[in-house]
Amino acid sequence: MKKIKWIAMILIVASIFSFVGCKNPHEHTFGNWTTTKEATVDTTGSKERICTECGYKETAEIAKLAHEHKFADEWTSDETGHWYACKCGEKSEFDAHTLGEYVSNNDATTSADGTKTSECTVCGYKNTVVDEGTMILIPNMEEVKGATITGAPYLEKDNIGVFIEGRTVTLSDFYIGKYEVTQEEYTSVMENQKVTVDGNEYILETDPNLCTETSTTYTLFEGEEQGKRPVEGVTWYDAVWYCNVLSEKEGLDPAYIIDVTKVEKGTGKTGYNITGATVTLIGGSKGYRLPTEAEWEFAARGGDTAADDWNYMFSGAVTAEESLYAKPRLVELDAIAWYGYNNRTGETEDSQVSNKAGAKGTHQVGKKAPNRLGLYDMTGNVYEYCYDWDGTINTGSETNPIGAETGEYRIIRGGTWKSYAYDTTVSNRSSYNPKARFDYFGFRVARSK
Repeated sequence: MKKIKWIAMILIVASIFSFVGCKNPHEHTFGNWTTTKEATVDTTGSKERICTECGYKETAEIAKLAHEHKFADEWTSDETGHWYACKCGEKSEFDAHTLGEYVSNNDATTSADGTKTSECTVCGYKNTVVDEGTMILIPNMEEVKGATITGAPYLEKDNIGVFIEGRTVTLSDFYIGKYEVTQEEYTSVMENQKVTVDGNEYILETDPNLCTETSTTYTLFEGEEQGKRPVEGVTWYDAVWYCNVLSEKEGLDPAYIIDVTKVEKGTGKTGYNITGATVTLIGGSKGYRLPTEAEWEFAARGGDTAADDWNYMFSGAVTAEESLYAKPRLVELDAIAWYGYNNRTGETEDSQVSNKAGAKGTHQVGKKAPNRLGLYDMTGNVYEYCYDWDGTINTGSETNPIGAETGEYRIIRGGTWKSYAYDTTVSNRSSYNPKARFDYFGFRVARSK
């Protein structure tokens, strides 16, 4: 009996479901669509229709209404271009900016970038970019306290420098380069420098160097950086021109008036070197300049007449023995200088090595020990130009002497990577034609305080 009751219940439920929905299965016959929500230009609408036989309801979306774009009177823009915009988001025809000339907002300095801005001539959009145009490398400087130096007999018998017996020299405080001017410093300053001679314009050489990493003659020594080798292949005139440009880019008054009269192109170079000019030192200028010969020797000796190193024959070398003066080979130089006998490894060898393969060329500045003032390579590496004309050193008293008024050769000091030891003393006076360009002529800068 229970089984019969369950079967009866199932039949009753089935009969109930058979009457739900469409009584007679068929394909729907719909009436017309009726809008249930109006569409707008901003939102979609909705509509429905009903089957006439079974009452089944179907719904659908009504698309947003189309509209006639109303573009704004003002430009909309970004970094890519400009257009007129409709409130619906549509854009008029897109146009790229037509940028005018860039105008500096804040000038780049030697330690920070500047910015410059250009305005689109159509829509007024302003495009601002970083300005690296005047970024330059500035030589490190050391302050040297001035003094009055009364000349006295020194150990050197032939080359006795500028502080001779019977002469009193007073020097004011000044600054001098911690290192010889490097190749990268020179290039950063001399970029796009032009001179005019006889109505013709010439671009000066930014990379005058002979000692390069691609050279088959000279060596870039292991562990050293090309850009930090001292600049060479420059004339004395190039050096003073560099000083003036450096001053101008640092916002300082130039130290020289330079009237260029002759230029020549270096071998294998694209730019020109200055090989003739009238140069006048401007008194009182705080701009960069070459040291005077007296300033150079004072700094090379350590800047203190009461200190032991004032009488050292080499800048910073702990020796003052008279017997060492005339020797071409001295192991005492290994600590402080590159010269002809140690230019391969830094240690003095039995013979002059600077004329041998693998041992020719300059070294990165600052690789040897400094003197008491913290100045590097005052002995060896490259000769350093001074301002003075070569001439006789007279007795008497002088303040901040600048040498003879005229001459044929300019003073060079300090010796080189190919020199004998006795040519690198702090008192050895050498000179050369200011138009000369060699692989061992360079310079360091100075400034009056």
